[in-house]
Amino acid sequence: MSDDWWVERQQNKRLQGLEEDLSHVSSALSSARASQNRLKAELSKVSGSMEQRLNRLSAAFDAFVEISDLRVTLGLFDSHGRVRHQARQLLAGAGLPEVSDVDGYWLAPALVALRGAADGAVDAEALALASARDPLRTAAFHVLLTSVLGGRSTVPSLAPALPPLPGEVPAYQRAVWLLAADGFFGEQGWELARERCAELVAGPTGDSLTTALRDVAAPRAVVAVPKELDGAGSLAGSLHACEKLAVLRTWVTEALDGYTNEPEAEPDELSRATLELLIDEGSAEELPLLARERELRAVIEGAATAKATWDSPAGTAVDLLRADVSSERPNRRALAVRASGPVLLTLAEEFATTARAEPPSSLEVRTRHGRVTITPTGPDATSMRRALETVARTANVESSRKAVAIGAGVAGVLLVVLAVFAGWGWAVPAAVALAVAGYQWHADGRERANAAAEAEQAKNTLVADVGQRVEAFAKTCRELRDRRPAVDDDLAALRTALS
Repeated sequence: MSDDWWVERQQNKRLQGLEEDLSHVSSALSSARASQNRLKAELSKVSGSMEQRLNRLSAAFDAFVEISDLRVTLGLFDSHGRVRHQARQLLAGAGLPEVSDVDGYWLAPALVALRGAADGAVDAEALALASARDPLRTAAFHVLLTSVLGGRSTVPSLAPALPPLPGEVPAYQRAVWLLAADGFFGEQGWELARERCAELVAGPTGDSLTTALRDVAAPRAVVAVPKELDGAGSLAGSLHACEKLAVLRTWVTEALDGYTNEPEAEPDELSRATLELLIDEGSAEELPLLARERELRAVIEGAATAKATWDSPAGTAVDLLRADVSSERPNRRALAVRASGPVLLTLAEEFATTARAEPPSSLEVRTRHGRVTITPTGPDATSMRRALETVARTANVESSRKAVAIGAGVAGVLLVVLAVFAGWGWAVPAAVALAVAGYQWHADGRERANAAAEAEQAKNTLVADVGQRVEAFAKTCRELRDRRPAVDDDLAALRTALS
């Protein structure tokens, strides 16, 4: 009975292996058919001139022929492909049968070690073997797999998968960064990610991070300065600085208070995507073949570039940190704000220095009648007198009506005399001349009276306008004085929060 049990177990084991091989072959055939179908689809969409179409057809056909030859060569690595197939099955939630080791391939022992990680079980010996073959890929696989399937407590440290941030951050490191920032690896992981970002901020980051933080944390237009003050010069700058410092304090406080020390509902989608790319990468012997296959697929599918890999650049470290500052995920935003503390404090000091600047004792404002210098207590006498003189000159009417009236009057008198001595026929021209003289004299008087009235009205308007500006100047100075006591308080609160 014991022998029958052993024979049956061996038969079941062989059947399980055959089923796995069939599944792997079926997957490979499906991939080949998909490539063929994509080729047909792309060829049906080729457009352009005859020469362009022929070149495109030729390139796609050559790529298809070469990729077919590549598959024959890759057939020599069936055992490697079987391991990747098993890894994809594990990722899909299927049960994982016995994994056969492949000489030199890190993924096989990594699968053996971590297939039970979701339940907290890790094969330490197999994990050590995988790390010996490739420590970085094994560490990244451990972190990303447990973030998707569970078992994050089996990761002893994120440090191997989250080294110091380079200028261009690879996708796997960005994925681990986000997992830590979003709280999936507890306070220890969050602190490690913060340290990495703080190291980045402490180095040369250029002005891009400072500019981004200035725009996000302290908007440009935050205080409405009375338009009567023509911008108000340094007074407006001091007011804006007071308000920006207050806004910065509120923004930093809200961001840091948003830290929950609890993971988000779901990991960032980059984690699973990067994990799939890491699994599909292949062994060291397959890398050039699989890389070439990706290039040929891009030609067949008409893509501009080959598909990204697990370590393709995700962006510059500064740009990624800048994006996290505005993230809607509170843990991630809190980490970015805390790590950016030195830059934020520099901004706060800058705002405080500007806010403490003494307001101008006087302002030169524009009026319709020239510039007038004002103080919080009243206008400057000299510049105000000059403006009023300008208004008064508008009452001086330069008109020839009076001269015309005098000339016409003299002519009328002469014509009257002529009519008396030479005949009354000259009486009509005399009457016309005297009428013209009377009309011109009256019109000249009316114009001068209107000009004087308008000048008086303009003078009153100028006085009222300048008075309003003086009042606005005094009010703005009082507002600045009222805001100043909060500057030191805001600055001290920011230093405490970001220390």
